[in-house]
Amino acid sequence: MTSSQSVTYAHLEAASEWFAVLSDTPVSEVDQAAWQRWLNEDDVHRKAWQQVESVSVMFSSFQNPESQQSASYVLDKTHTVSRRQFMKGVLGLAGIASLGWVSWQNTALPSMVAAWHADFHTSVGEQSSFSLEDGSHVWLNTNSAMTPYYTAAIRHLSLLSGEAFVELANQDSRPFALSCGQATVRPMTDKARFCLRHLPDQQAILSVYRGTLSIALNESTVTKEIHAGESVTFTPQSFAEVRPALALYESWVKGLLVVEDMPLSDFVNELSRYRHGFINVDPNIADWRVVGTYPVQNTDVIFSMLESSFPLHVKETLPWWISISPV
Repeated sequence: MTSSQSVTYAHLEAASEWFAVLSDTPVSEVDQAAWQRWLNEDDVHRKAWQQVESVSVMFSSFQNPESQQSASYVLDKTHTVSRRQFMKGVLGLAGIASLGWVSWQNTALPSMVAAWHADFHTSVGEQSSFSLEDGSHVWLNTNSAMTPYYTAAIRHLSLLSGEAFVELANQDSRPFALSCGQATVRPMTDKARFCLRHLPDQQAILSVYRGTLSIALNESTVTKEIHAGESVTFTPQSFAEVRPALALYESWVKGLLVVEDMPLSDFVNELSRYRHGFINVDPNIADWRVVGTYPVQNTDVIFSMLESSFPLHVKETLPWWISISPV
């Protein structure tokens, strides 16, 4: 049967359920026949299955050999993730992310390539900190990469991916700059505390908690000064409106997510940065507002906190597929 219907949350949930059934080897003939009937019922079922299967290939590359049993392995009788399969998984990530309801993280290739070449980097869910020769201190958030370029004349940090928090020391006369793919940030005061983060769609955000910083865009002559307590999102060509700096961009340094009246869908997008896999949110509850302080190093605790605060249910269909739905 053919269908022009788009893949929805419900289709993806059904596909993930079937994937879990077929991953539980040995697969019975009854289950495999039932899955085949479901697959043949509608083209949209095939599309949903292909997307879930592609995600499984992508995340199997992060797993240990003992956990690499999935429906794609059961059905294809292969245990090798080839380059072609890996790329198929990356495309699957992009396809599912375009639905808007699925919180996905790490469009893997840009972050991976950056991390491979960076002097300092973190993996998904990892945070680290280091001191620079001038006494400044840098924290790297999850899945981030940075390279310092210090010479006799300048101090320059390059944030290749992810997010960094900088506490700038004033005991060095060399000019300081922090660059990303969109702009270069320079302090206008001796001391400064600020966070710079890459965002999707070629955007970045600067949040300042002490001092004043100047931003020079990479593809524009326009510059802007951001003061303590302020934040601004920008692209290589333009600035958005200056807004108050959120605690979110400073609290992670202490291992916390502090959120204030954030839509559940946005909160899940934030949470998904700290774990491999997908968090699929029912669109009926995507606008529920989240307030609170959450420990970033234990996402399972965060799920329990959400279930205690809202009439919702968090279900782990697969190790890399979490579903959040109303009770």
